[in-house]
Amino acid sequence: MPRGDGTGPPWGGGAGVGRGMRGGSKDSGRAIGMRLGAGPGGNCICPGCGTIVPHQAGSPCYNSTCPDCGAKLVRG
Repeated sequence: MPRGDGTGPPWGGGAGVGRGMRGGSKDSGRAIGMRLGAGPGGNCICPGCGTIVPHQAGSPCYNSTCPDCGAKLVRG
C-alpha cells in the first residue's frame, strides 16, 4: 500500500501475489511432470526409417544407432 490507505496498485497485490508466487504455484520451481527417465522397458525407434529396437536398460536410446540406416534412435 503506497499511501497506507488500502488502495494499492491496480494489478493486484493481495496475499500470495508477491515475488516467487506467480500463478499461485506452490512448488519450488522443480520440473514436475517432466519425463526424466522412462524406466527399463519399452522400445527405441529410428526417426529416419521407423525401425523398432528393444530398449536396453541403463543405456539411453539416443546413445544407440539404428541397425538399418545408422541414425540416432529416440525413445518410443
